[in-house]
This record gives sequence, structure tokens and C-alpha cells, in this order.
Amino acid sequence: MSKKFKIESEFTARGDQPQAIKNLVKNIKNGKCFQTLLGATGTGKTFSIANLIQEVQKPTLVMAPNKTLAAQLYNELKELFPHNAVHYFVSYYDYYQPEAYMPITGLYIEKDFSVNEEIEKLRLASTHAIKTREDVIIVASVSCIYGIGNPDEWVAVSLNLEVGQSIKRSDIIKSVIKMNYERKNIEFKRGVVRVKGDIVDIFPAYLDTAIRISLFGEEIESIQEIHPLSNQVLKELPNCRIFPATHFIIPEENKIKALESIKVELKKQITFFKNEKKYAEAQRIERRVKFDLEMMREMGYCKGIENYSRHLDGRPPG
Repeated sequence: MSKKFKIESEFTARGDQPQAIKNLVKNIKNGKCFQTLLGATGTGKTFSIANLIQEVQKPTLVMAPNKTLAAQLYNELKELFPHNAVHYFVSYYDYYQPEAYMPITGLYIEKDFSVNEEIEKLRLASTHAIKTREDVIIVASVSCIYGIGNPDEWVAVSLNLEVGQSIKRSDIIKSVIKMNYERKNIEFKRGVVRVKGDIVDIFPAYLDTAIRISLFGEEIESIQEIHPLSNQVLKELPNCRIFPATHFIIPEENKIKALESIKVELKKQITFFKNEKKYAEAQRIERRVKFDLEMMREMGYCKGIENYSRHLDGRPPG
């Protein structure tokens, strides 16, 4: 069996590195959960970890304390493992203002944020790699400890397509829109589906290239990987699998249960506020949550959907 992880480098382990790598590998194979690799800056700790990954041949999560160090580790591991799926997973906020309430003035400040689209693409690409490959190294900041939705549901709603498959154009469009893709014919960017006659172009949110589905009647005639700007055909594909454009995705059967659960909690909270004579708060939460419910019902998504993660995952309170 060929090795999945293979280092490409002109350097080899030297000095104390070979013994350190040997001990790390031995302890992992013996089931030891915690180990510490000591060394000053510039002594080759990253190279030692790369050799460890090559020896144990397991998908790896590398956590760094901040984005800067994560980016450095990502670039180094990407260079050492050019044929493997090395990905970068950090917080995608350029700006974040948490929601706040000032009881003295009665002022409510709504949560506001700005998302870096390129980092969001890298996060989705990380999830895509984990679910489709085994030779995966994810370099992440501590943001990886926060929930991003149910990964099994993210895969469950994906769309499989192959040449010769019988499927209506409208069914393809409906499926990708349910995965939070936007239908646009002018601005073609990540997370967009474009339709021209019997041709459906999909720009996956986790790729740098787009997918073109050409139909003849109700049969897929060809699937091509294309350049999103020039439309140049880069590769002919026998099949493809389209994954959602966001991490928070709700399968239809789960959405119905989640909406009902949210309504029940909303009713309780409104009653609580009214009993406390906080009528403004009761009115505000009712207006906000009902708007979110309508968005989830119609679009399958709403701003701040992570606030409802307990209901979406079917978890009990607490």
C-alpha cells in the first residue's frame, strides 16, 4: 500500500530530530495522548512534525494560537506536502461587533460583522477536503473549537451529478439553491449558479474553478471544470459532487422540527419578558425571531443562524 502522506524536500532530519521523531511516532502508536516537542525557534519543529505525519499516516489537525502563526505553519506544511490536501481554517471575520443591550437607555445594538470571502472559501475547502479525502492536514487557529453546523448534514444535502444521468435542469437549480447558492446571470462569483439555456454553471464556494453542466433535454451531456472568468474549459469530468455554499445548512426534515422547537422557546421567552413587565424586550425578540423563522422557512438560512444551533442539531437545552 502506497503512503498517502509524502514529504517533498531536499532536507533530511538531522541532529536530535531523528530521535525525537522516532519517540513521537512510538508513543503515538502506543496510544499515548499527550507529548511535548521542545525546541527553540528555528530548530526545525515543523519539519519534525511533518516527518511525524508522514510516519503515522493519519489525517492531522494542527492548532495554532493565532492567525499569524497558523498562516506560517500552513505555508510551511503546504510546501512540504505539495501532493496532499493541506488547508487553512481560521476565523473569517474582518470585523465583529457582538450584540449588546444597555438597560439604562434601553438601547439594543444588533450584532454586526464583516466576513472575509477568501477565508470563508478556505474554511469550506477544509470541510470539503475532510469529507472527500484521507490525506488531509488542517492548520487552524482556536476558532476550530466553535461549532459550524452538522458536517453529516452538510454532506447529506450535497448533489451528485454524472454524465448520462437523467435529471431536469430545474431540479439541479432547485437543489443548489437549497444549498444556499444564489442564482445570478451577471455577477458570477463563489456561491452562485448561472443558467443559460441548457447550460448550468455552478461556482462552488470552496473552489477556485467552476463546474459547467451541459444538458441535452433531461440528460447530462457533459460535465466540465471551467475558468470562472474566461469560461475556458480546464478539464472534462465524468462526474462531480456539489457541496453547500455555507456550513450552516438545514435538511428539510430537520428544518420543520427546528422551526417548531424555536417557536416553543420563543413563546416561553415572550411570556417570561411580559411577566417581568419588559414589554419592549418581548416585542423586540418576537419581531427578530419571527423574521429569522420566515427567512429559514423560505431560504433555508438567516443572518445569525448559529444562534439557533441547538434547535438545528436537535440538542436539549443546556
